[in-house]
Formats: sequence, C-alpha cells, structure tokens
Amino acid sequence: MEEKIRELYSKIREMGASFVIYHKRSSVEQIKEIMPDIQEFVLWFLEGNRFGIEEQFYKDMSNNILVILEDIFEALKQGDIVLLHDATVNGLLEYLQLFMEQEEKSYDNI
Repeated sequence: MEEKIRELYSKIREMGASFVIYHKRSSVEQIKEIMPDIQEFVLWFLEGNRFGIEEQFYKDMSNNILVILEDIFEALKQGDIVLLHDATVNGLLEYLQLFMEQEEKSYDNI
C-alpha cells in the first residue's frame, strides 16, 4: 500500500502543478483513471488511526476526507475542474502528505 500511496501523491502533485503552472485542464480524465487508487487510499485511511494522532482529531479528519471524496465525485459528475482541483490538490493531497511525512520520520529514525 505504501508504494501506491507514494505514486498517488506524485500523480496528484504533478496534476496540481500542471494545473497552476501550465494551465492544463485535463484533470477530469486523469482523476477518473486514478479514482480506484483514491478510493483505496481513503479506505486505508479510515481503517484506523495509523498516524497516532489525538482520537478526536482523527475522527474529524475522517469526516473531512469523506467530504473531500464526495467533492471529487461531484466534480467529476459536473465536470467542474475548479472543484476537482481544489478537492484533490488542496484537500486529498494534504492527507497523502501526512503519509509522506510519516515515512520521512521513519527513515530518519533508522
């Protein structure tokens, strides 16, 4: 799962950069392609508090990630590129970033 998360992080980060820097607006098709990976990550996140954060904060984050997922579905349904960019790059990417930071901490402790 860890490798999938790293790949998903890279793909979404690259899409975000392309959107902002190059004004590429092809995110809808790209997100459709990686939607199974997004759903798998969300399920993985919801399975338990893997980051050891305060329980109430984890519950709030879990509710928020479900809202982000709903926004992604709605954006895909409506073809709303701005909402899609916001939900993936400004929403989901932050959760993926948590994983990346946790990975860095584990490597630092080796």
